[in-house]
Amino acid sequence: MTDRTPAPPYYAVIFSSQRGEADPAYEQAAERMLELARQQPGFLGVESARGEDGFGITVSYWSSEAAILAWKQHPEHSAIRERGRAQWYRQFSTRVSKVQRAYGFPG
Repeated sequence: MTDRTPAPPYYAVIFSSQRGEADPAYEQAAERMLELARQQPGFLGVESARGEDGFGITVSYWSSEAAILAWKQHPEHSAIRERGRAQWYRQFSTRVSKVQRAYGFPG
């Protein structure tokens, strides 16, 4: 899944994870998180991929660090994040970076 992003600068939150056992509730929670994120001020887009081995990377794009912090503190996002830690992920990491330049090949 990919969204278009605006011209830089903007911020990227890079979430890498290794899933555990399959759980239908995970897919529902992931869809809900995307729905909520799209409603947040400062949300610009998202790209996500997951391999058959359960390893995935989701990159969400934001207008500011303040918007990222507000999303992190959103009550429903916090609850789902804790559930992920307890039930769905073997491991994960989150990185935040500022995108200064972006370029590509528009296929």
